[in-house]
Amino acid sequence: MSDLPPGALEPIVRHIEEEFRSKPPTLAVIGLSGVGKSSVINAMFGTRRHVSPTTRGTSRFSSSVFDIVSRRVEGAPVTCALRVVDAPGLGEDADLDGNYLKRYRSHLPECDVALWVVAARNRALALDQQYLARLKDQLPSLVIGVNQVDLVEPLTWNEGINMPSPEQAEHIEEILADRRARLARVVGADVPAVAFSALRYYNLQALFNACLQSAPKNRRWMFELLKSFSTSDWLARAKALTPAQREQLAKRYISSDAKIRLADVGKDRAG
Repeated sequence: MSDLPPGALEPIVRHIEEEFRSKPPTLAVIGLSGVGKSSVINAMFGTRRHVSPTTRGTSRFSSSVFDIVSRRVEGAPVTCALRVVDAPGLGEDADLDGNYLKRYRSHLPECDVALWVVAARNRALALDQQYLARLKDQLPSLVIGVNQVDLVEPLTWNEGINMPSPEQAEHIEEILADRRARLARVVGADVPAVAFSALRYYNLQALFNACLQSAPKNRRWMFELLKSFSTSDWLARAKALTPAQREQLAKRYISSDAKIRLADVGKDRAG
């Protein structure tokens, strides 16, 4: 329970909500078409963006603001705002790419973090490298996300514990190291990279932490409040676990789901 006196929560919550409204934390989820960008946004922030397996998703460039009720704060729901740079995937149509890149250059400097998503099974990175090279001067802090790792060969994902098999895990590590090295070389920086599956909620905490740590220090508290997934989302897809095993696994990761004391919110806001 909150240790603040009764009645003290409401004005503090109102002040926090006003900070979100005036300058929402802004995330650009970008990359080539078909790598699962909308699925990443839906999984991490509880949004409901349309995902099509056959046609391109976003065809217009805009920034969308989502109102998300955060339950992270102990004793008080907080209505937060998240701005997502709503960008079409690159590389799908040469006639459109010039305009898309122009829009990217305009919007990216306004973002706190850019998450560049690649598909784990896609070995061809030349287009990703070309686009990153053309955008690197406008990029905010960059995180590389290697999505769809559940589709890495051999297709032996362990449904029972919702994790890769040992053979898959070995290949995923190789893929991650390769993608990080080849893409970081283009931007000339040591860029964090995380392998994950948005569909299975696998390793989302590591991806979220990478984005959180890459955000400007005085804005990280806002991203922390926006987290809407939990350990249970991952464990719910582990079909073979007993209740006792689920509880044991949850305890290993529960610190990432713990409530935040209102007195601790935004301690780095001025930093």
